[in-house]
Amino acid sequence: MNFSHINLLIALFLTLHFSVSAGVIEGTVKDESGEPLVAATVVVNETMQSTYTDIDGNFSIRNVPKGGCTITVSYLGFTTLEEYIVITDEDMTLHFELKEDMTYLSEVVVSGRYQSGSEVQARTMERDALHTMNIVSAQAIELSPDITVAQIIQRVSGLSVERNENGDGQHAIIRGMNKRYNYTLVNGIKIPSPDDKNRYVPLDIFPAQMLERLEVSKSLLADMEGDAIGGVMNMVMKSAPDYFMVDADLQVGYNQINSERGFWTYDRSVVNRQSPEQQFGGDYSADISDFSTGNIVTENIVPMPDILGSITVGDRFFGGRLGVMLGASIQTSYRGTDSDWYDVTLGRTGSQLVALDDFQERQSSTYQQRLAGHARLDYKINRNHNLGLYLGRYDLNDFHVREITETTVDGRNFDPENGNLLYKTQTRTRSTYQSINNATLQGDHRFGSRLQSDWSVAYSLATNERPDNAVFTVIREQRDFEEIPGLLDRRNSRRWENHSDRDFSVYLNFKYNPNIINDRSVISFGGLFRDRDRGSYFNRYTFDPIPLTQEQGVDWNKLDEITMRVNNPRGNTSDPLNFDSYEQIGAGYVKAKFEVNKTEFVAGVRSETTVQGYFSRVPLEGFLPHTEQLYTDILPSAVVKHKFNKQTAVRASYFKAINRPGFFEIVDFVLLEDEDFNLAGNPDLTRAIADNIDLRFEYFPKPSEQIMVGLFYKHIVDPIETVFGRTQSLTLGTRVLRPENLGEATNFGAEFDVIKYFGKIGFRANYTYTNSTITTDKASIVRENPNDPSSDLITINVEQRRPLQGQADHIANFSLMYKDVKRGTDAQISLVYVGERLEFVSPFVNNDHWSRPITIIDLSIEQRINNNFIAFIKINNLINSPYELYIRNGRNRPDQEFAYQDRTDQTFIRRDLYWQSYRVGMRFKMN
Repeated sequence: MNFSHINLLIALFLTLHFSVSAGVIEGTVKDESGEPLVAATVVVNETMQSTYTDIDGNFSIRNVPKGGCTITVSYLGFTTLEEYIVITDEDMTLHFELKEDMTYLSEVVVSGRYQSGSEVQARTMERDALHTMNIVSAQAIELSPDITVAQIIQRVSGLSVERNENGDGQHAIIRGMNKRYNYTLVNGIKIPSPDDKNRYVPLDIFPAQMLERLEVSKSLLADMEGDAIGGVMNMVMKSAPDYFMVDADLQVGYNQINSERGFWTYDRSVVNRQSPEQQFGGDYSADISDFSTGNIVTENIVPMPDILGSITVGDRFFGGRLGVMLGASIQTSYRGTDSDWYDVTLGRTGSQLVALDDFQERQSSTYQQRLAGHARLDYKINRNHNLGLYLGRYDLNDFHVREITETTVDGRNFDPENGNLLYKTQTRTRSTYQSINNATLQGDHRFGSRLQSDWSVAYSLATNERPDNAVFTVIREQRDFEEIPGLLDRRNSRRWENHSDRDFSVYLNFKYNPNIINDRSVISFGGLFRDRDRGSYFNRYTFDPIPLTQEQGVDWNKLDEITMRVNNPRGNTSDPLNFDSYEQIGAGYVKAKFEVNKTEFVAGVRSETTVQGYFSRVPLEGFLPHTEQLYTDILPSAVVKHKFNKQTAVRASYFKAINRPGFFEIVDFVLLEDEDFNLAGNPDLTRAIADNIDLRFEYFPKPSEQIMVGLFYKHIVDPIETVFGRTQSLTLGTRVLRPENLGEATNFGAEFDVIKYFGKIGFRANYTYTNSTITTDKASIVRENPNDPSSDLITINVEQRRPLQGQADHIANFSLMYKDVKRGTDAQISLVYVGERLEFVSPFVNNDHWSRPITIIDLSIEQRINNNFIAFIKINNLINSPYELYIRNGRNRPDQEFAYQDRTDQTFIRRDLYWQSYRVGMRFKMN
């Protein structure tokens, strides 16, 4: 920021103080045909007060000092207009008419005419796009109650979210296709994931305020990477403006759950980021003194308010040739969840009914730190050559406590009427540090009138650290209503996990205008190379109390007062989570676009060659220490788009896409757990391949309005699902849960999306119906002799038809909006509905976990104080909607009463309550 900018800020605040002797300017901006120009810029030159026109071309600027001033009205693609006026005590109404700049329009695409981040730009880009896409603008994001990209996603038609344990959105499900079938971009560049096992990126790491727009592509073209059967999410970060601008906000908030039962926390300062084995070497034998104790003792406090803030500053220098946009965001919040949870088994008596084992009451608290910073620069060498640089870092640190009370309800130790209970309490503390870093250098070049080229070189690094995550369990008992002193259980654990994912990619694209049919014909070709590697570290130490008879309330009160020993002084580095994986991808494509009358044709083909493999850091006997896959995919695509007029079109598209296995899924391992089933990898797992068809009708009656109706169909060969099977590595053929390719699946549905305004009132609504089908093997526990109830129980495999995991039949969004430009008032109440959805695929027949329908309502109100300051209030989860899971199967003791078990044809599994979140804040804009 230079001295002229500081002077402008001083002038702004002086204007605010002396606004008592000021007037109001209002009016309209239209083109020569009388059509309103939406998001045109209106500036009072002397005070630098500015605003944008609304959907009807109206504007209003208050507190303009009396006297003469010059009004500048500009709109990209139109000739700038200046007019000198004299402000008096009376309000002034002005009407401006702009003329198109034909020289400028001949050099730019239509979508570039509109204000970056505006609703009009979003609708225009949707209208002009070759493929099927939906866009959420920065303008819509500001008014929404959302603070992360994951929350924004759920507002898009056909999309729902998979929530984390705090109830916040985390991963996107597009048209019923699970998170594994989608990928994420930043400014068109694919980024790696900090997830320890999978490719998909947690979207809650990205703050919403840093976006210029969010693009969701539901179909692919040949110049797009082909591993997205569901779709692609592209986060376009704010770019340099044409003039100096500042955009900042500060918010404070509170979560209702913390008022209800407090907030659980622990001492984060003593958490050691490295395990003893990492500190002292693999031969080191750890002693109990090598482990901190402060982070295993929890306390309940009244937390501080949430603090959220962001700032974006941009300008152009050297005569507009260098553009700079800098942004930063910080969000600290205290989130919580109250959960009731049943552990169940199936078929213990061969009846196939669900058996209730344990009932858990969970209180979870998470302190979150979300930090982000980025810089986006562009340099115009000349009118034909441009360079761009993007540097971004996004951090999400979670500090989580879970306090659990688990009561045995299996009938053998459950006699509450006589005061006899067997239960245990468990304390879990977890620190998680996630980070995504990206550096991208790009160029855009024009060679003559027919040939264009662009290139990108990108380096990204994603990391995930979970140091010293602790789990300690105390066994308790009640006899004849009298509490027996608790004893610390055996084999308590503390573990360290580190994961990194490095990605280096080079993109090169060309566009050539052959001028065969007309000057709108384009032939595109290019490719990419990606080199990616991932490292994973895991180590776990277990602890026993010494002696085992130390009683709570007698020998100890807090966990750090218990005498313990380390059972495995060198840890457990032989775990299969210690591996290095790699992937190289080479891709090339050719695409042709031409237009005949009002119909556009696009056809292309893409080739992608993949090399994917891993090396185990701790090779184990009977398991493959290394494996590698090499395959090439030919991925055709085609689009036909017919434009009836400027506002109306219909498009049909086809594309073939793939879904690669996750890095951990192809590792040869077996994890023997103390559960009903074990986990295993599958070195023979291959990618899924899908044919996709999309049809959509589009109508844009006004620049910021739309009506869209679409149909889609997907046929998937070798879809990847986690199923019950046998390992090949163990001679005993251990039964495990592992990823497998499962024949074929289908997914079809319909979408409806509308945005409409009636004066000051508007609404945004969408609805999606999805239906998917897949047949998988399930385990069924039956009597060896069905006619003999005393015969042995055996497990057999049966086929069961079901939807794809994560698919909900019905998804709907509705937002009612109020906008009064003259008074500066914006209000929005939003509803998100997700119908019944398959959340967890059980290895047992009739034991899948389904979520019940959920409706979430959010509220946002904004009031402009003056031309630069806006006050707002936002409330999330207004009606405290619960997240509930159940099994479509009855339980084996329907006559015995248990909490939430009020139906005989269903078994309740889980209920989470997140309560309401409140935020108030102030936004400052200067441009």
